[in-house]
Amino acid sequence: MTWRDRVLAPLVLVALAICGVYALDLGSDRFQLVLCWIVAPLSDLGLFVLSWQVSRVPGLPAASVRFWRVMSAAGLVFAAGDLTQLGWVLARPGTTEFVLHPAQSVLGLCGVLLVCGAGALHPTSGLWARSTRNRMALDAAIIYTAAGVAVWCLLTGPSVVHAGAAGYAAASFGCGLLLIGGFFTVKLGLSGNSPIALPAAVPIIASCAVQAIGNALLPTASLHGVTGPALLILVPCLLALTGPRLQTMALRARRGTRDRRPAARRRYSSLPYLGTVMCVAALVTVLVTEGLGVPAWGALFGLLLNVALVVARQMVALAENNTLLDQIDESLAEIRRREHRQEALLRHASDITAIVGTDGVVQYMNPAVERVIGGTLDEYLNRNIYDLIHPGDVDRITAEMDRVFATPGAKAAFELRAMHEDESWRWLSVVAVNLVEERGIGGVVMNARDMTEERELRERLRFQAGHDALTGLANRRQFTDRVRSAGAAEVTVLLVDLNGFKQINDTYGHATGDAVLRHVAEQLLAATGAADLPARLGGDEFAVLVGSGAGEAGEIAERLRSALARPTEIGGQRLAVGASIGVAAGRADQPDNLLHLADLRMYADKQRSREFAS
Repeated sequence: MTWRDRVLAPLVLVALAICGVYALDLGSDRFQLVLCWIVAPLSDLGLFVLSWQVSRVPGLPAASVRFWRVMSAAGLVFAAGDLTQLGWVLARPGTTEFVLHPAQSVLGLCGVLLVCGAGALHPTSGLWARSTRNRMALDAAIIYTAAGVAVWCLLTGPSVVHAGAAGYAAASFGCGLLLIGGFFTVKLGLSGNSPIALPAAVPIIASCAVQAIGNALLPTASLHGVTGPALLILVPCLLALTGPRLQTMALRARRGTRDRRPAARRRYSSLPYLGTVMCVAALVTVLVTEGLGVPAWGALFGLLLNVALVVARQMVALAENNTLLDQIDESLAEIRRREHRQEALLRHASDITAIVGTDGVVQYMNPAVERVIGGTLDEYLNRNIYDLIHPGDVDRITAEMDRVFATPGAKAAFELRAMHEDESWRWLSVVAVNLVEERGIGGVVMNARDMTEERELRERLRFQAGHDALTGLANRRQFTDRVRSAGAAEVTVLLVDLNGFKQINDTYGHATGDAVLRHVAEQLLAATGAADLPARLGGDEFAVLVGSGAGEAGEIAERLRSALARPTEIGGQRLAVGASIGVAAGRADQPDNLLHLADLRMYADKQRSREFAS
C-alpha cells in the first residue's frame, strides 16, 4: 500500500530520476550544480508542507503536534539556507566548484538544532525504574560509541588531516551533527514515547547521518567534481521528505485499527545492535581504504568498547530475565494456591454453584448439589437446566433466563423448585449472572441455596396472618381485605353470632367452648361453597362473604341453622348450638357499613329468637 500512495509514489519516482541524473553523469557540471540547489530548497518546502499536515492529524497528542510543527519550521529554515546558496551560485555564472556558502551552513545547523531541540524536549513515557534506567544508559552508550567511531574515522582520515584548519573545522561541524543525530536517535528511539513511527524515523535518521557525513567530507579533498557532493546534499533532503508522509500514513493506519486489540509492546530495541554493526562497518572500511593506521586502531578500540557494552547490556538483560522468571514462578505458585483455595471453598460450600451455557446445558456444578438435592454430580453435568425444574416453574424461569442469556453482565434473582432424590420438591433461591465474556467462565453463573424450610415458614406466617388460629377460617383482616378487593361491586355478607355460648363456657369450661367454635367452623365450611369465604371475626362471631348473591346467602343461613340445631357430641357433651344470622348486601368499598347493617339484622334475628323462646 505504501507505493500506491498518491503523494509518496510520485516523490520516490522524482527522487530516483534526480539521483539517476547524477549517477549517469548527465549534463555539465554547471547544470548539475544549479539543479542541486534548485531541488534542495524545493525538497525543504515539501518537508514544511508535509510536516504541517502531520501536525493536523486528528487525535494527535499535544507533544507530537508540537514536534511536527517544529519539524515544519525547520523545513523553512533549511529552505532559506538552500535558497541563499542557490542565489549565490546563480550570481557566479562561471563557477563549477561545489563550495558551501557560510549562511547555508549556519541555517542548516539552526534547522538541525531546532529538530534536535524538539526531540530533547519531547516527554518520555513516564518515570523509569532503576533497571530501566540502567538498560537505557547502556543502550545510549552503545549508540554513542558507534557515533564516536564514525567521528574518529572521519576526523583522522588523511583527507581531513591535509585539508588544513578550515577543512578540519568544517569536518568537526559535520561530526558534531552526527553526534547530535545520535542523541536524537537515543532520545526518541529508546524513550518509549516517540512522536515518530518507525517507518518514518528510518529515513529521517538516515538523512541526518548522510548530511553529517557530507558536511564532514565536502570541505576536504575526498570528493572531486559535482556529482558526489550533490548527492550528499540531495539524498538527505529527499530522504527527509519521505518521513512526514510515512508518518501520516502510519497515523491513518493506526486510526483504522483503533477498535482492534492492541499489539503487545516490544520490550527490546534493535538500535544498540545496529550501533555494533556500524562499528564493524567503519573498521572494515578504514582497513580496506587506508590500511592499519591511527584511524583503524581507534575504530578497533571503539569496536571493543562497543562489544563490551553490548555484553554488559546482555548481562543486565539476563539478570532481568532471571528476576522476571522468579516473579513468574511466584505468580504461578500464588495462582495455584488461589485455585486450591477456591476449589476447597466450592467443594465444601453449602450453596450450589453452577455454570450454564447459553444453550441451557450445565457445564459445571460444585458438589454441594449432592447435599442439597441428592444424587451424584455426574447426574447433573451436561444436562439441560430446565430438565431439573418443576414443570410449573419452567415457563417463568425460561423467560428470566432468556433475558440473562441475551445480555452479557445481566443479572436475575428468582425462586424455583428442583426435584430431590426422594422425589420431593425443594425450593431454591437462585441468582444468575451472565459472565459469558469473562475469561475462564464463558457462561451464566448460577448460585442457588436451599430455602425450602424458609419458604414453608414464610407460608405458615402468611397463613397465620390471614387465618384464625383456633378454627383455621379466615380472620377479620383477610375478610375485610377480600371485601374491599371487590371494588365498587355489590356483595353479600352473612353475619353469624352464637346463642348461649357464654353459658356453654361457664357450664362446661373453655375447652368445650373451643370445641364448639371448631364445630361451628366445620358446619360453616360444609354449608358454603368454593366461591364463598367463611371467616371468624372474633369471639363467637362468624361471617361469610357470599360469592353468589343474596339468594345463596339465605340458603347458606338455613343450612347452617339446621346443622347447628341437631344435637352433636362436642367436647364429651351432647349439645345443640343456636345461632342468630343477619344478611346484608351493599357496595364492597364500604365494608364497615355493610357489616354494621348485617350486625343490625343479626341482632334483630337474635331478638326474635328470644321472643319465640319466651
